[in-house]
Amino acid sequence: MRPLHNLNPNANSSGCLGICRGLWVVLLLCFFLTSCGYRFGRGGIRDCYSTISVPYVEGDDTGLMTNALVRTLSTKGGLSYLSSGAQLLLKVCLFEPIDENIGFIYAPEKDGGISNIVVSNEARLRLIAEVSLIDCCSGECVLGPLEISSSIDYDFESDLSNVQAHAFSLGQLEMNNLAKDAAFPSLYTLLAEKIVDYVRYSL
Repeated sequence: MRPLHNLNPNANSSGCLGICRGLWVVLLLCFFLTSCGYRFGRGGIRDCYSTISVPYVEGDDTGLMTNALVRTLSTKGGLSYLSSGAQLLLKVCLFEPIDENIGFIYAPEKDGGISNIVVSNEARLRLIAEVSLIDCCSGECVLGPLEISSSIDYDFESDLSNVQAHAFSLGQLEMNNLAKDAAFPSLYTLLAEKIVDYVRYSL
């Protein structure tokens, strides 16, 4: 007795067509996913993305923080920096800086003695930033939001020309503000490096 072959020739052709259609769907799905930066598997961000951009940092009135981020990303980011059209968006929001006095001295008197007036001569400047890493294609937040902070200490000369007068406190405030303004560029660089390290070590 002969084995049965091709009892229904249309059955095989229908099955092949179904398989072909299924393969096309899978291929199209893979194409769309990879075009948005997705990769299969359990790789890190570096396996899924290669480019990053930085919009203007919110709260950055001078532009120095934005420039520090761009400069740091361009040199040590681990991802290629693009001004536009990147796969990832590094969104940063600066909070108000925190300034506190941490060093104090007794103000000298004109006759060479030491008064009982305590004045500050050292301060600490601290910045906090909220950081998020956004997938530009899907709008999904792939890292964060996370608060990252950095601080720097700076010295300033107290105005000791008139210890007994109200002008003393005004002069001291002025000297503090001048020193604080000079400390901001270094603090922006420190914070930018900390933010970029966060991105790098999450890759």
